[in-house]
Amino acid sequence: MSSQIPSPETPYPSELPRRAVLTGMGAAALGTAMLGVTRTAVADVNAVAGETGTWRFDFGPGEIARGATQVTAETSYTPDLGYGFEDTTTLTETDRGGEDPLRGDFVSTASTATFLVDLAPGDYRIRILSGDLDGPTDIAVTAEEIEKVPQTEAEAGEMLELEFELALVSGRLGLTLTGTAANINAVDIEALPARRRGHRPTLYLLGDSTMQTYDPYWMPQAGWGQFFDRFVSDRVLVDNRSIGGRSSRSFINQGRLDEVLRLVRPGDYVYVQFGHNDATYTVPDRYTPPEDFREYLRTYIEGARQRGGEAIVVTPVSRRDVDADTGRFRVSFPEYVEAAISIAAELDAPLVDLSASSRAFLDELGAEGAKDVFLHADAGVYPNRPNGVADDTHFQEYGAIQMARLVALGTAELGLRISAHIIVRSSSGAPRAVDGLELIRASASTLEVSWPAAEDADTYRVHLGPVGEEPLFVGGTSGTEAVMYFLEEAADYEVRVSAQNEHGEGPQGGVLAASTVQAIARFDMGPSGSPVAKGFAQVTPETEYTPERGFGLANAGSVTAEDRGAEAGDDLPRDMLIGHGSTYGFLVDLPDGPCTVVLTVGDATGSARTDISVQGEQRSTVAIDDGVRQVIEPAEIVEGQLVLGIGGNGGQLNGVTVAVGGTGR
Repeated sequence: MSSQIPSPETPYPSELPRRAVLTGMGAAALGTAMLGVTRTAVADVNAVAGETGTWRFDFGPGEIARGATQVTAETSYTPDLGYGFEDTTTLTETDRGGEDPLRGDFVSTASTATFLVDLAPGDYRIRILSGDLDGPTDIAVTAEEIEKVPQTEAEAGEMLELEFELALVSGRLGLTLTGTAANINAVDIEALPARRRGHRPTLYLLGDSTMQTYDPYWMPQAGWGQFFDRFVSDRVLVDNRSIGGRSSRSFINQGRLDEVLRLVRPGDYVYVQFGHNDATYTVPDRYTPPEDFREYLRTYIEGARQRGGEAIVVTPVSRRDVDADTGRFRVSFPEYVEAAISIAAELDAPLVDLSASSRAFLDELGAEGAKDVFLHADAGVYPNRPNGVADDTHFQEYGAIQMARLVALGTAELGLRISAHIIVRSSSGAPRAVDGLELIRASASTLEVSWPAAEDADTYRVHLGPVGEEPLFVGGTSGTEAVMYFLEEAADYEVRVSAQNEHGEGPQGGVLAASTVQAIARFDMGPSGSPVAKGFAQVTPETEYTPERGFGLANAGSVTAEDRGAEAGDDLPRDMLIGHGSTYGFLVDLPDGPCTVVLTVGDATGSARTDISVQGEQRSTVAIDDGVRQVIEPAEIVEGQLVLGIGGNGGQLNGVTVAVGGTGR
């Protein structure tokens, strides 16, 4: 680090917000106070930053603030100097005069300019003072390819105080300024203290959609990162930061790696798996050539090590891609697999070759058996996949757990400190039959069941059928409860459950006989003239509640209705009420006592966003991108009335049924 870079005597106040606009004399007074401004000569600013860990630069041709180094529009970066602009051709400088050396002068660009400072890798707090006494300011700041300050404007005489933190991995900080009037008056760089080892090591998981944690709405889709904590001891924390659609490059550019590196403590580990989106050359924001991918991985590895952690490189997990001639799975993204292996070898970084281990596992299953690993489901099995799904990249919960197991096994073989905390049970075969099923609740169209956890089980497969018929597969889950939707009213069913692990599916267990119940009230929402489901009362936007009718809408002034047509499904899901962001009520007069309400919510041809309250209590938010869902809400009828509140951005509602009772047979 260059000894020519001086440090200040007084840093900016640490409590300053990320963005603040200061005006008038208050700004001048604060500027003087926070930087200890006096009229000084350049010769007085030779104290080095090594004593305080802070670097201060005063931009412009005018007087220099005490403890600061002057930077003008002609200050070009050189390795000997250790700071300066990468290119000065777009720069101008202005001195407005006045008593304040910081506010009175500045350097500016009307396009783009990058200010460089040689700094040791580490974590820094950066404060920028930006403004013009006589003109406007329009500035955005990018640091290390990360947008840290979005486009921000200030009027003449206003000063912007911009603050952010940065995990610097390279040995040179680059602040790129853009805007129509990107004025820079001062830069203050403060080295943050090194972090101490935590009580428990944290495993940060960084990757794409094959790793991310999914909300229940996405069932059965899952990423292996959401199950990795199953395979580590409780003395280790798992923090899954993976997110779909990201490549090694975009994860950095969006500041996601920066966020993690500013959390990493000595003894922590950072798992890194990219490649799927890096290879997507049709999407420029994601695509990263293999040679660049290799260098981006270097940033992850070196960034973790600089903070006392360790990065574990994970090669891209395999897709369901079978060679028709050999019947074996192909290597997915081979150039990216090789690049990951290569950079890990060069930097002596630990490597888990998930590409190889997942491929070997899939070869044992074969192309057809691998459908249980990947996101394959027939139409109607999962409510959020009404048309079925055939996805050879993403996983069902069963597959995600198997991939997590392979990563855990790979980690155990590395001989790292974390290897001692890996827990992977050994099972000799597929799980035993699952018995002990119990009925939790029955409604007019749903059954909720539970069962005890089975030894050696990773996931469970639920089978359902009418009494006397062979039960069909109706969904899988990693939990020990399941809900079956859109069933016939007052019908008898048989339920069986089987368990799966890495050896496959075990036998189905004993039968649970359960029945849906008779509804005491049924309502089909939609426009006047649209078909009405058999046995249902129609509710249109004009159906206002009255005591004589005994049901209807309240506060429904903004409510409209739509019918998506016969091709959108049966009579109940094809049409709906829409609240358009306003909250409306649906009231039903019923006898006091407990009941189960099932709300059908969605839009057969688009997205739906609905908030649901029951008896004045907020219960659930339904966010649907396609199709319709059924939402089960237990309720207690008091004072003879059920009160439902429907809100949210869309406020869609297709139907309501109300039932009482419901027990196993």
